[in-house]
Amino acid sequence: MKLLDRLERRLGRLAVPNLALLIAMGQGLVLVMNWLNASQPGAADVMQGWQLKGSEVLAGEWWRLLTFVFVPPGGGILFLFALYLFVVMGGALENQWGAFRFNVYMLVGCVASVAVAFIVPDQAVTVGYLGLSVVLAFACLFPDFRLYVMFVFPVPIKFLAWFVWFFYGVTLFSGMASVFDGDLGDELPSDTNWLDKLLVLSSILNFALFFGSDILSKIRSGQRRQQHRRQSEREGVTPFHTCSHCGLTEKDDSQMLFQFCSRCDGDHEYCQDHLRDHEHVVEEDGGLPGG
Repeated sequence: MKLLDRLERRLGRLAVPNLALLIAMGQGLVLVMNWLNASQPGAADVMQGWQLKGSEVLAGEWWRLLTFVFVPPGGGILFLFALYLFVVMGGALENQWGAFRFNVYMLVGCVASVAVAFIVPDQAVTVGYLGLSVVLAFACLFPDFRLYVMFVFPVPIKFLAWFVWFFYGVTLFSGMASVFDGDLGDELPSDTNWLDKLLVLSSILNFALFFGSDILSKIRSGQRRQQHRRQSEREGVTPFHTCSHCGLTEKDDSQMLFQFCSRCDGDHEYCQDHLRDHEHVVEEDGGLPGG
């Protein structure tokens, strides 16, 4: 993204490192504070005071625009496990993109959530769907990563991403009530649950802004590769050079130069147009790649 590159050159110094860890620590602290206050009669509910409601913001409680990020979307063991995954995946995205781009990814999701809060002003907006957009981004960048459930059963991260998309579809088309509402606010009836539908759309928008062009490029490259393969099969001649990104061969452009990428694992050859503009292939054993 050229726009992101320009923004990073000007504003990169403002990026917050380890953002996922800071958010997780904040949510954990709020959860503990809420548990402690629950045992004291008359104590204020921290989550109720920090959650994002458009109506409360319009009433003058502007701090909710900032504090809602630290309101946990759930509780219990499952939430703690999800929080751990958020830290791991968020850290991996930051290592891959750099702190600035990961900050922008989270910021876009937060801004979209704030917009939803003003569209449905009486409902509490949480960051649960923003966390799911992190899962989708991680699965797109590291499709071969495996998550070991109970440290024994390997689950490819792409399966988790498919489940997220399935959940999005069910929420959009069946009016399913949000699993992130918890104790944070009144639920809308399932047949008019616009809050969840809008939050799903905001999460998809966030993902599409960062990965939409890459996905379309891969689709087009796959189509071109199939066309080149069919043409080569018809001609009965196998090309000597083939670009691993776009499928171009020396038979399509006799003047084009091809070169192997030294940063990709295995033998991956690219044309000059994509030698410095492609996603590097890294063969992994299931662990997280480095930055």
